[in-house]
Amino acid sequence: MEIVNRKDSKLLGRSEVQVLFAGKAGAINRKEAIKEVAQSLGSSESRVTLVKLAPQAGSRDLVGWFHVYQTEDGRKLLAHEYLSTRLLTKEEREAAKAAKKKADAAAAAAAAPAAKKKK
Repeated sequence: MEIVNRKDSKLLGRSEVQVLFAGKAGAINRKEAIKEVAQSLGSSESRVTLVKLAPQAGSRDLVGWFHVYQTEDGRKLLAHEYLSTRLLTKEEREAAKAAKKKADAAAAAAAAPAAKKKK
């Protein structure tokens, strides 16, 4: 693993890191990539967000773009939710989707009687 580019963004409280995984195209998954970046930068995995993994044409090299946040709260506040969803297994993703749908239905049901009382 080789860090190709690193930009520190003090305003957002994160570092934007571009990493080259030589010869690892098809051999590394998203969770393993996050783990390697966190270990090399001395950070915890919960503060690293994988933005994109892209293979290089004509080679087995893989380039990854990561955001490494200063705090876990900063990651929760700034990182897009879909980036975290990509790391879940299919079962975990379906369970989260069902829980969100149930919570939305409960919120809609709670809001409906309040709207009727106003009239």
